[in-house]
Amino acid sequence: MNSIDDLLQPYSELETAIRGLMAKLFSDTCGMCTACCCRADICEEATDSAFLLKLLERQGLKADAMDERFGWLDLHGCSLEYGRPPICYEFFCDELLARLPDEESRVSARVLGKLLDHVGQKALGGWHLVEVMEAEDLAKVDLGGVSRRLEEAMAAYEVIEHYAQSGRLSKADHEILDAIKLDIP
Repeated sequence: MNSIDDLLQPYSELETAIRGLMAKLFSDTCGMCTACCCRADICEEATDSAFLLKLLERQGLKADAMDERFGWLDLHGCSLEYGRPPICYEFFCDELLARLPDEESRVSARVLGKLLDHVGQKALGGWHLVEVMEAEDLAKVDLGGVSRRLEEAMAAYEVIEHYAQSGRLSKADHEILDAIKLDIP
């Protein structure tokens, strides 16, 4: 990858896939929730981050299109196809985790939620990719590191997607997920 713009397509494709799998796995629980953790102040990160703002612009959105009171939320949840802050995928309430059948399912869900965070770690010094606020600083991002973590996240996504269908993880699958699990508190 030669520039940050080269990351936009594969990142947005991964995020879209993650969003779709999470909806498939959790929409019955999240759709019934009346105490949603989604808040407009979290949505602001999408407009503050130079990288996430680029993703919004790919969708034809501008920062001032965000509702001041509700952020990007509508009656069906977040209206963004991609460009959400990673925290939007990382948080799992206790009820959501309790509905999963076993610990392996819970770990897989948490890894799925950490994939975008994993991609952006240490993109510029100690800063996460979404913490880079100035567009000109995006040119200084460690593209090699971000690209490597993006590939790790894509491989882990494929493992989790297969697990969601089959209910089985091989030893090789666990090794792929371990690259991400190390980041889970």
